[in-house]
Amino acid sequence: MKQGNITIHNVAKIAGVSISTVSRVVNDLDRVAPDTRNRVEKAIRKLGFRPNSRAQALSRKRTDTIGMIVPDFFGQYFAMLMEGAHEEAQTKGVHIMVLKAKTPDEKLDAINRLCTEGRADGVILMLSELYPHVLEVAGEIAAPLVVLDKDIRGYRYDNILVDNQLAAYEAAKHFLEVHDVDGLFFVGGSESNVDSIARARGVFEAIETLKPKAEGRQFFGQGYSYEEGYRIAQAEVLDRIQTGRKYGVIAANDDVACGVMDALLDHNIDVPAQAGVIGFDDSYIASHRRLKVTTMRVPTKEIGKVAVRMILDRLSGKVSEPVKILLKAQLIVRQSCGCGRTNQTRKEA
Repeated sequence: MKQGNITIHNVAKIAGVSISTVSRVVNDLDRVAPDTRNRVEKAIRKLGFRPNSRAQALSRKRTDTIGMIVPDFFGQYFAMLMEGAHEEAQTKGVHIMVLKAKTPDEKLDAINRLCTEGRADGVILMLSELYPHVLEVAGEIAAPLVVLDKDIRGYRYDNILVDNQLAAYEAAKHFLEVHDVDGLFFVGGSESNVDSIARARGVFEAIETLKPKAEGRQFFGQGYSYEEGYRIAQAEVLDRIQTGRKYGVIAANDDVACGVMDALLDHNIDVPAQAGVIGFDDSYIASHRRLKVTTMRVPTKEIGKVAVRMILDRLSGKVSEPVKILLKAQLIVRQSCGCGRTNQTRKEA
């Protein structure tokens, strides 16, 4: 029998079950006994049967598409997030449709376009700002929703978070305990960004716990770019660095960290001897500068993969209650903090 001529009827005959039972197995539904499922899967392998993905989607009234809403396409963080989601979707036989939406209205419009118009079976929503009304309106859709970044206590959605407060605490702890700095500065990110808020909080928690007499300051900006890091360092940090004292700068991401480093170096501040710098994300730039950047590695690609799995688990009925997953960052020690060693993993946060 030619592979192209093999149908669901052939599988049902070999397995000794009904066509509807084969359909339930193929569509990964739960209403099949384990022994029966094994017989059907064995028959599928034996015959080399390949389900028609379009027919599957139609039979389940599904598009086999997962929507992803992100605030930007630019930057390695978003690229890795989308890559992780795409890789996981490919292995599961579904597609990813990515929309860019920054403002609350843009996010709501994107959700409506994806779900209300039937373009996607579920949505992965990156919600990095304090927009509670977006969640309230999003609750009106019937499709599964996974929210990234923002802790959504009180809302019944699936949620994936990175423990940013703990990650920044570990970065600050490294400066305070290993390098015995006199002051810590948190630099970059929007004042309304949930990641920036949590990371700044972690820095000050470390000071209060480990070295209460150390100076602590935070300087928020308008974004996460190299230019913004340079600007903030030049406008705020330089004036606060005193001769004879040692400082640590924890930047909102690696681009900001590089901007801070260059601003300090351009004004004759010795990095890292007088002011060490730690970034976030472990992006490409962190390991490819002349002075390699110590950074908190965020499992960005894994976030995308886990989000796709959460959507598919809810569509298949494997889960009923909201699921919250908290991922950890990892301190990657290089040179910019003052350790003088490259590409070494120190600890997990």
